[in-house]
Amino acid sequence: MTNRLETKYENLSSIFRLKGHDYQKQFCHLYAHRLAEMTRLLTPLAQKKWGSKEPIKKLCELRGEQDVHCILIGTIFKHQAHKPSILRDISEENQLAPQPPRQNYSDPEDKIVLEDELQRVRLQGELNGQLLATGVVCAALGGTDSDGFFNVEDILFYESGPQKPLTPIKRSRLLVLASGLDQLQAHKFVDALNLFQYWLAGSLGNNKEAGSMVRLIVAGNSVARTQANANDTVQAVSQLDQWFASWARSLPVDIMPGAYDPANFMLPQQPFHKCMFPQAAQLATFQAVTNPYSCRLDEALVVGTSGQNVSDLLRSTSLHSAMEALRCTLTWGHVAPTAPDTLACYPYIDSDPFILRECPHVYYAGNCESFATELHEGAEGKRTRLVCVPSFSKTQSVAVVDLDTLDCRMVNFSVDAE
Repeated sequence: MTNRLETKYENLSSIFRLKGHDYQKQFCHLYAHRLAEMTRLLTPLAQKKWGSKEPIKKLCELRGEQDVHCILIGTIFKHQAHKPSILRDISEENQLAPQPPRQNYSDPEDKIVLEDELQRVRLQGELNGQLLATGVVCAALGGTDSDGFFNVEDILFYESGPQKPLTPIKRSRLLVLASGLDQLQAHKFVDALNLFQYWLAGSLGNNKEAGSMVRLIVAGNSVARTQANANDTVQAVSQLDQWFASWARSLPVDIMPGAYDPANFMLPQQPFHKCMFPQAAQLATFQAVTNPYSCRLDEALVVGTSGQNVSDLLRSTSLHSAMEALRCTLTWGHVAPTAPDTLACYPYIDSDPFILRECPHVYYAGNCESFATELHEGAEGKRTRLVCVPSFSKTQSVAVVDLDTLDCRMVNFSVDAE
């Protein structure tokens, strides 16, 4: 039996656990709280960057005046002609056949608007609207003109709060990240799953490496990566239970729900019920967690999702890759800025749990087309390892992060068919 390193573990996902299920509320409360909280966080950063001489004004204080130079803090809204609209879909005025849904509805003609509690103003100038998304809160430095526009000279985002420094302990502590197990299609890559299990257990001559593995996080779409019928789902869950129980005998395992798993659809997705995995649930090293998920391993803060936030951003912006989208959410200081506009989420009335109030050391998104990683260096020496976790069903690969050095690599278990 491999001797495992032990790390201090703390589950920080209580903010994502729903305490009630009231879906009758309007989403305006969520946007209002997001703006109020981010304004409080952005104000000192704006004053530090641009100086206290630049006044921070509300939109109502501009009163249509020209040549007012100031700082505005508000929420970005993108007016997108191609964005899906239920009202347009059911309208029969034009008597046209319905158009196929677009995979991406970003357009150079999209209009960028900044709005606060009372008003809104069109933005132009030093900003690339195609790389912005509805729901992002920012501070903009600039001035008004005679046409009613606000000409942006510079823009500031929250950049995910302060970060606690890591104390190097000069021993390798490995975090394993997997996603997209797609058990419904597992017959196509069962050999890869077996190899993965042997690797976790240290049975492939990797005993020392296995002893350094402190945790496995499975980031969603374990049952399927497309819609599935009920009978197939039940069988897939039963098979997953056996895999999870085997893995949890080797190291602690955290299971997140994904977009196509049998869990609630809206973010934050709640943990799987323990009755779904009766064998694995008997082990203290197995737990079902929320999506998004946040935990601390020793001093390292680990935050991630099953990928819905990244895939939704790729639809509504001109960002070219999952890595770019993941980096943007970190820079904006918000895990899911497009929720609730185009990404379904719970209608919170007194909080926004998706704000990144502390900068993570490891920040990941699951179910990506391919593996990608980057060490993001922010202001004041903040360092975050960004990881696009590949879908196992597509790549037979997982990501491994060293929590001491923040180095990251991919491990591939594909078996080439002869």
